[in-house]
Order: sequence, then structure tokens, then C-alpha cells
Amino acid sequence: MGMKKQILLVAVESDVLESFPVTLTLAGHRVDLAHGGLQAIKQARDTSPDLVVLDTTLPDMDGATVMEILHRLPSTCGIPTLLLKPRPHPLMPVSLQTNGVCASLMQPLNPGELLLQVADALALCRRVDVERLDSERERELAEEAV
Repeated sequence: MGMKKQILLVAVESDVLESFPVTLTLAGHRVDLAHGGLQAIKQARDTSPDLVVLDTTLPDMDGATVMEILHRLPSTCGIPTLLLKPRPHPLMPVSLQTNGVCASLMQPLNPGELLLQVADALALCRRVDVERLDSERERELAEEAV
């Protein structure tokens, strides 16, 4: 794995809080924890993590609401999000998929699955950034040519 990534883990379940940070840290990532939606939004704004892993069931607001807010704020709209969902859950609405959700993970989750999803999410977002840079550069070159 390349550079160390900063991951904000937003969860309240003890099994997630105990196992995920260990797994991610061993894989070379830096993990920050938030225990609720408001705390997650504040931390994401303050620290600009590379990825947010977000539980759908939080004490103060649900994960989808937190994510919606993160994707509306200019300072956090570019941060990719992985949603953690408990097993029996209706299909994720299409609106979430277009809002920067790279994937949704079903719990319980084994460490290998977690690392795979995190790596995929980070790679996907890098591709999006590269495409965005390419199109901006293209525009600049076109403007210079005029």
C-alpha cells in the first residue's frame, strides 16, 4: 500500500470500535474515531480525512443524514464515504450512491473485506481526482490556445 491514509471511523458499536482501528492501523492507515454524527461532521471539517467509514446507526442522527451533510459542505464534499450497515437492511437508495458513497459494508465484517473495501474506495476516489485534474488541465490548455 502506498501512502498512509487518514480514516475517520464513525461508530458506536464496541466490536466495530475495537476491531476496525486495529485492522486499519496494521494496514498502515491513521484512524480517528467519532462516536456520533455531529462529532463526525466537526472532525471531518477540522481534519479532512481521506475516507469516512460511517455507521448507519448513530445515537444523535442516522448515518445517511451525516453523509448528506458532509456531501453538502464545501469543505467535506470531496471526502469518500463507506457506509456500515447492520445485516438486514433495505437496498441503499440510488440518491446515496450518487452522493459519494463508494460502497456499503454489511456487518459483521471480516478484516480482509474491510481492507479491500477501503482500498477500493481510496482507489476509486483517486481515479475521480485524476479525471477532474485532467479535465481542468484540458480547459486551461484550451483557454491558452484561444
